[in-house]
Amino acid sequence: MNELALGERISRLQKELRMVADDGDRRMLEVRIEMDRLKIELAALKSFIGTVYPSFAEQFPQILDKTIREVNPETD
Repeated sequence: MNELALGERISRLQKELRMVADDGDRRMLEVRIEMDRLKIELAALKSFIGTVYPSFAEQFPQILDKTIREVNPETD
């Protein structure tokens, strides 16, 4: 492979790498946006449940502990 062809190949590979990195950055931003949305929704739900069921704030730590032991987030 001559020097010119090698330089062109390296240039193409660099462009592809930049595109892949940009796509990864975009996907990471989308995940962060979705996580923020879910955090807000969870806070709203906790607020609502706490209003409807005043004992919720006291019971939630036990419910959360039980759920952590029983639920596998990767399979459920």
